[in-house]
Amino acid sequence: MRVTEQIDALETLAYDPVAYLVVPRVIAGVIMFPVVVILADALGIAAGLGTAIVRLDMSSFEFLKGLRLFFVPWDVWFSVIKSATFGLTVTSVGCFFGFHTSGGAEGVGRTTTRAVVVSTMIILALDAFWAATLLR
Repeated sequence: MRVTEQIDALETLAYDPVAYLVVPRVIAGVIMFPVVVILADALGIAAGLGTAIVRLDMSSFEFLKGLRLFFVPWDVWFSVIKSATFGLTVTSVGCFFGFHTSGGAEGVGRTTTRAVVVSTMIILALDAFWAATLLR
């Protein structure tokens, strides 16, 4: 028995629940995780500039000179690749466990915890995989 009959209702109406519920979430995760990471990278650089100007009495020219010397574009690509796979993992594992939830509110709590643990383990393995594969 599922927690709600929403999936059964979609099937009754001849909708594919995977196409209707899972695919949009997975696509959103794969797209938005890298967007958030790129935003965080940009904010990190901006915060570094602000800190360098205010706390270290550096000029913006000195900061940008150092940024040009030490900034490696591959680091940004590496973070985007990793975040896209992490987004795929988080959304697909969450959807998988969501489809197989039963037992009312208590079952939702158990399933949510299980999904978080499984996602975390897969992300740790993916992180090691990408580090070994892309950081040669």
